[in-house]
Amino acid sequence: MRLAIIGTGLLGTSVAMAAARLDSVEVVGWDPNPESLAEAAAISGMTPAASAADAAAGSDAVVVAAPVARLAGAVSDALVAAPEDSLVTDVGSTKAGVVAANPDPRFVGGHPLAGGETGGPGNARADLFDGATWYLTPTDGTAGVQLERAFRLASDLGARPRALPPEVHDRILATVSHLPHVLANVLVAEADATLAEEGEPLPAIGPSFRDSTRVAGSPSAIWTDIYLANASALIERIDGIVERLGEVRGLLESADADGVTAWNDQAAAQRARIAAEQVSGGDMRSVRVAVPNRPGVLAEIALALGSAGIDLADLQLHPAADRSTGTIVLWIEGDGPTEKAVALVRQLGHTVSVR
Repeated sequence: MRLAIIGTGLLGTSVAMAAARLDSVEVVGWDPNPESLAEAAAISGMTPAASAADAAAGSDAVVVAAPVARLAGAVSDALVAAPEDSLVTDVGSTKAGVVAANPDPRFVGGHPLAGGETGGPGNARADLFDGATWYLTPTDGTAGVQLERAFRLASDLGARPRALPPEVHDRILATVSHLPHVLANVLVAEADATLAEEGEPLPAIGPSFRDSTRVAGSPSAIWTDIYLANASALIERIDGIVERLGEVRGLLESADADGVTAWNDQAAAQRARIAAEQVSGGDMRSVRVAVPNRPGVLAEIALALGSAGIDLADLQLHPAADRSTGTIVLWIEGDGPTEKAVALVRQLGHTVSVR
């Protein structure tokens, strides 16, 4: 397998290093910054290419790790250069825009939930993706064989792939990733204004302020593009925060002790529910799904399971000899998730058997 990496920052170089752990994988890479490319090659063992097109040409899979603002164009260029049967995917943190801009059946949007506070190839790690969720964002037009290959690539790199619609991905990331950065910036600005107004330095405080503002002022070279690329979903989340703050303000203004207690207790329960680990506690099950050979059938199933929070340990395609039908094999751990998956797939109208 020949794997091309376009962009050799933290994520691109980490992909190359993780791929170097695999057998029979040739990794080539390119970056517009020659120094970054040379450093990444020295760390990961990838072969530097003369251009992005040279890296993509002849590759079985292309991973585009360009900055968000240049991602759609870089994916488009990779699709032009890559072979007709090649997989092209990316690692960008916003998905709707790049997916809409590249409606090619070979492209599968991707986003590993992994990274670090400091970027660059020098901070890359071979184990960066181990155990991490790796979102895939197929559409009805995504080729089933390429979705399977994207799933397997993410799995081989150590991650746990999960499929979501691009818009759902962006709304979730707006809430759990992008909005916290906005709130950290706002909280720092409010603290700075208050301390200046009172003429006091920052007092000796507990960890709450430090924890809440740890990501304030993250590098603008990265985050300005993320804020703007996901502006629609982020604005929705900001409006929701404003509404919730208004509710709390009302409780305080009316001195509603019972209401404040209920609000605080509810937050504790919500945090516990979000943080609770999902323990499957069961053996691996093989769920075999008989499907017609039509565009989008694999994406339909994968999106239904991903939206329901069901992780797949493995996924395989087995087309019939005449290519009119096929079998999708889904490997799922635990009785509960398996039963839920079977019910969802049957609701889509497919015949299912479990082993």
